[in-house]
Amino acid sequence: MISVSARFTPRSAAGQFVPVVISPAVLAAVKATCEELQQTAQEYCPVDTGDLRDSITVEINDSGTTITGKVGPHMPYADYVEFGTGQRGAESAGAGPGPYRADWPGMPAQPYMRPALDETRPKVLEIFKGNISEVLS
Repeated sequence: MISVSARFTPRSAAGQFVPVVISPAVLAAVKATCEELQQTAQEYCPVDTGDLRDSITVEINDSGTTITGKVGPHMPYADYVEFGTGQRGAESAGAGPGPYRADWPGMPAQPYMRPALDETRPKVLEIFKGNISEVLS
């Protein structure tokens, strides 16, 4: 599965300040950035039946000391769409070493997760800075 994750692990307990003030702000930021990435990936995702696009979901895990967010599709062919297959797929950035059959051209890559991540990256920092600044002011 292609996925993107963010992780926050505080380095010290700092009394009740981190779990009561910082962790909720980070949780909100992780949720917001994952939802932003999900929406952007769904916009970039090629659509035939819409199943691949609709399978792009967000998973948030808050263990108390670590907050993790994952965004990704849940279809068995997701990697084939993102990276392509055969000779045409070999030209994509995420292609494996092969070997590729010379008699099968395959399909070209139709990236949707990588472009979504590239587009969302600058927004992530702004969301985190905004959330943390808000609770510290």
